[in-house]
Amino acid sequence: MGKEKPSTKVCKHCKTEIPYGAKVCPQCRKKQGGVLKWVIIAIVVIGIIGAAAGGGDDEPKEVSSTNSTTQEQQNNATDTQKKEEEETKEEITYTAYTVTQMMDDLKANALKAESTYKDQYVEITGRLSNIDSSGKYISLRPEDDEWAIIGVQCYIKSEEQKEKVMEMSVDDVVTLKGKVKSVGEVLGYSLDIDEIN
Repeated sequence: MGKEKPSTKVCKHCKTEIPYGAKVCPQCRKKQGGVLKWVIIAIVVIGIIGAAAGGGDDEPKEVSSTNSTTQEQQNNATDTQKKEEEETKEEITYTAYTVTQMMDDLKANALKAESTYKDQYVEITGRLSNIDSSGKYISLRPEDDEWAIIGVQCYIKSEEQKEKVMEMSVDDVVTLKGKVKSVGEVLGYSLDIDEIN
């Protein structure tokens, strides 16, 4: 007669006797581990040893070929992404507003302003009130309100936009396009810049 399979085993963690086929201990709820983890570790170790020991004349050519293929794939992906962004920009219709108009709407009824402007693509004109030193955003205020505390915080999304901002000065009148991300009576509007005119 053949040897019978045992019906129980001892948990590797809490040392409680558990059913032989249990993958998780019913007492301590810890996995009992398995062969797969050790197989993966063995494959990784063998791969490292093989890579360290197997250097030859063909290796640099193969690595170079792989690197150029990877670079080509990345370039293709970048080109595709740029084309998609350009197509998306062509489809977007921007509605023109002044920062004065947006702030008047916000003061009159914040709930209505949120419903009107949030997630809308807008082309806004306002006076530049702040340029962030780290290049993350600029702020626009109404052109006719020199003492405005809140306005539209516009987030810079590219190096090209950052270069255009570098040429600006506080109090310049600026027109830009973007998508309104949030509206609030305390902080005003926030917008992701798509284009600076």
